[in-house]
Amino acid sequence: MQKIFYKTDILDRRAQKKFFLSEEILMENAARGIAEFVKTKAKKGFHVLFLCGGGNNGADGYAAARMLAGFFNVSVFCICAPKSPLAKLQFERLKPLHVKILKTLPKSADVFVECIFGSGQKGEIDEEVKKILLDINAKDGIKIACDIPAAIYSPVPFRADFTFSMGALKAVLFEDFAKEYTGEIVCCDLGVDRSVFEDKTDLFLLEKDDLVLPVRECKNSNKGDFGHLVVVSGEKSGASVLSGLTAISFGTGLVSLLVKEKLFEFNPSLMQTFSMPSKATAVIAGMGLGKREIDSSWFRDIPFVIDADLCHERKVKEWDSPKCVITPHPKEFVSLLETFDFGKHMVEEIQRQRFFWAKKFSLKFQGVLVLKGANTIIAQKGVLYVCPFGSQALAKGGSGDVLAGLIGALLAQGRTPLNAAVNAVLAHALVSSNYKANNYALTPEGLIEGVKWL
Repeated sequence: MQKIFYKTDILDRRAQKKFFLSEEILMENAARGIAEFVKTKAKKGFHVLFLCGGGNNGADGYAAARMLAGFFNVSVFCICAPKSPLAKLQFERLKPLHVKILKTLPKSADVFVECIFGSGQKGEIDEEVKKILLDINAKDGIKIACDIPAAIYSPVPFRADFTFSMGALKAVLFEDFAKEYTGEIVCCDLGVDRSVFEDKTDLFLLEKDDLVLPVRECKNSNKGDFGHLVVVSGEKSGASVLSGLTAISFGTGLVSLLVKEKLFEFNPSLMQTFSMPSKATAVIAGMGLGKREIDSSWFRDIPFVIDADLCHERKVKEWDSPKCVITPHPKEFVSLLETFDFGKHMVEEIQRQRFFWAKKFSLKFQGVLVLKGANTIIAQKGVLYVCPFGSQALAKGGSGDVLAGLIGALLAQGRTPLNAAVNAVLAHALVSSNYKANNYALTPEGLIEGVKWL
């Protein structure tokens, strides 16, 4: 698990004050990191083009270009003249090395290193910069963004293969809208190890090693030792069947579908019941529910998952509990925000500030929020965890039913709501990222099968 920060300028100032690392020293370390990273991607004879703005992000580029002069065919395209004191200084240091300073964008390069704005971008970008970014995005070559891809909030961001984050990971890089432009995210030290440079945060990046599977250690055990999950079946019963089969595959000892009438096309691994079993250890409801009425007593004594249709139910506020995990996609989250008195919002607005709204909601909601998306967020009491492993392969009906089944399976086996949510989201996403066939072909059944082999 890694720390993520909404702003890192505070960390820079802390390093300057606590470790006596001047702004220039921090910049030299950032540039060294960029240069060493470029060396791992470029080959001898490659043309490495730096695109530099007038501020300190441009200064990082000038310094890195200086360090690479002699290793590669290095040139610099100045988007504008150096403006900040360090940009002017680094530009002067670059001059004696006879690195080509270009006045026009070349037709090609093997590596493009974008150092235009970084974290300092403010306001709209001008039309000339837009044209430059569109031109570069259309060219072949390895593209590296330094700090944050340029114009990431605009309609024409720099489209990076790699984003090189200086000092610490930045929250904007893990927003859903940014996933299209960041490529692989790499972080470098700025003169002290990240564990020293970084401070406290309430936002964390999940890693593959954080996954704890429900592997059975005790040899002397029976099905009753691994919980009994109840899946509420609604108008579209296939959704509950998918959730139930997922839970069976993820270690739950018993899974019952709570049905209104007997299902005939049915998997024998699942049981059917017309009333809540007395020994149930968790319940999940909402997927494929339709207009089926819910008995609120189901959500009082045992851990439960609220999914899909139930996210639009006004009664959800009454079911708010520390035992609850709620799993909305963005449109369902908008309904939840209105139900919990955060007002009416557009999906697009929420998607631009997912961390902000997830945190705000989690401070009011007693349970655990799982806000589904390209980078799914798990939030509890203002602390957020983001999973970066999801892929477009999951964009298919039934994927959410599988996720609900994974969470319910872990709840039934005794995991806490937060633990169940984190590990289920990780398992779900890792199956998709490990998928070897064409990404359009992953089915819910394939997800269920993949969970067995994590």
